[in-house]
Amino acid sequence: MTGVVVVSHGNLGNTFKNEIENILDHPVRLKTVAVSYRASVEHTLAVIHEAIRAAIDGQGVLLLTDLPGATPHNLACQAAQEQNIPVVSGVNLSMLLKVLNHCEKPPHDLAGLAARGGRQGILQV
Repeated sequence: MTGVVVVSHGNLGNTFKNEIENILDHPVRLKTVAVSYRASVEHTLAVIHEAIRAAIDGQGVLLLTDLPGATPHNLACQAAQEQNIPVVSGVNLSMLLKVLNHCEKPPHDLAGLAARGGRQGILQV
């Protein structure tokens, strides 16, 4: 199994987790990190590292962030680079459903599924 961590602005990751659990009607193995502008970079990186350690499973871990180029994304990338962990930005419910339904895949394969699942959840009608 691949562990999954969502690093996001404020409480967005927890909101996603709650909604996914409502959709699937069961608890999910998903760690979240709420990035606060009041916290130091060092503290936030330590929290991300702690979430990675808590989420890491037999195959590794995948980090998802909300907004490419923003502070949560940049800090997640910094933490991930040290351990060759894939990061996918632009998390949405479609992406999370895809990831959580295929977390038996290795992290780098799961990252590709995450990106495809996220794009599949975007429609213009």
